[in-house]
Amino acid sequence: MIKRLPTILILCLLAVLAWFLWQKPAAAPDQQAVRTAMPEIPKQAKAGGDQHSQLWRVVTRRLVSRASVNTLDARLHQMGLTPIELSMEEEVTVHAFDDATLYKTREEASVAAQLWKEKGLDVNLIKVDDTTYMLGLGRLYQEKHALLLQQKLKQTGMAYRYQRRAVPVTTWRFTFAASDRADAQQLWQQLENSGVLMPVLMTEVQFQQLYGGLVLRPHPATGAGTTIR
Repeated sequence: MIKRLPTILILCLLAVLAWFLWQKPAAAPDQQAVRTAMPEIPKQAKAGGDQHSQLWRVVTRRLVSRASVNTLDARLHQMGLTPIELSMEEEVTVHAFDDATLYKTREEASVAAQLWKEKGLDVNLIKVDDTTYMLGLGRLYQEKHALLLQQKLKQTGMAYRYQRRAVPVTTWRFTFAASDRADAQQLWQQLENSGVLMPVLMTEVQFQQLYGGLVLRPHPATGAGTTIR
């Protein structure tokens, strides 16, 4: 029996080897799918395209005085452009400068006004009521201009009051006919190079969201207004 043991062990090993050879190889584990983020297609493009999504507008920065509107309108026409006037009421920050003293009579206020004028300041005499008068030294809507006036007032050595507040006022902007992006970009660059009030370039969709419901105001150079659609 002992002599036959090596033979038995060899036969057992051959049997185990034959069993392993018969078994199918295990399948490799599935690799996790690699996902790549793809940009979302705009709804307009999926639906065949919206004509507004292909158009662009140029809009000038807001103006807060009728004189500025007329001046800019004339300049734009001289450049061969046809501006469209937008008008709306919105809150803007006003920088108000006044004489620090309140005067009881118009005569007292007039004397003080002459002193400011001699310092090179523009003065507006304001009647608060029958016994109170004040002197307005400036109402400005741009901070850089307010800082310049403040420096000038300090140099006079006279007392003044400063107040910054938000007030509802009528504002104006100019836009132009909607066009494709290349033409709108060219117009924007033309206005930018001429220094015309920091023009803004936006899509027609954005323009309609901001100004689409406005009625254009009549203007001497552009004629009667209509609603933008």
